[in-house]
Amino acid sequence: MPVLAALQAQRLTMNRAVLSAPGPLHVLLYALTGPGQATHDHLAAMRGYAAAKHLTVHEPPIVDALDDTDVRTGGDDPLLRRGYARALQMLADPTGPVRGVVAVSRTAITIADRLYQDQLTWYAAHQAGLWLIRSETQI
Repeated sequence: MPVLAALQAQRLTMNRAVLSAPGPLHVLLYALTGPGQATHDHLAAMRGYAAAKHLTVHEPPIVDALDDTDVRTGGDDPLLRRGYARALQMLADPTGPVRGVVAVSRTAITIADRLYQDQLTWYAAHQAGLWLIRSETQI
């Protein structure tokens, strides 16, 4: 099992590499909600965070909503979410300006350490970044 501090270090190293690359850097705002949850506060927090970090936000934000069944079964695999899959397609497009994702915390990606590590590896391989308002060690 990866240690949260190691995952955080991996993400920060990846983000520094993305920030040093030439060309435009746009980020997507990504939110994950459950039944009865609103995204307004999360999106506002992510916009403020992106502005403070001087990251250009690509609109519109991407929001996935877990239903009651997803919540009961875990809904842990981000690759099964339509919005997240669309975000990855945008990140994988070498001609597009989107080079990263901003989320409130790593739980928006997944709570499963192994799946999260797999996502960080994917981001790094695609020269993309993942910015979190709350780091891995703050969860």
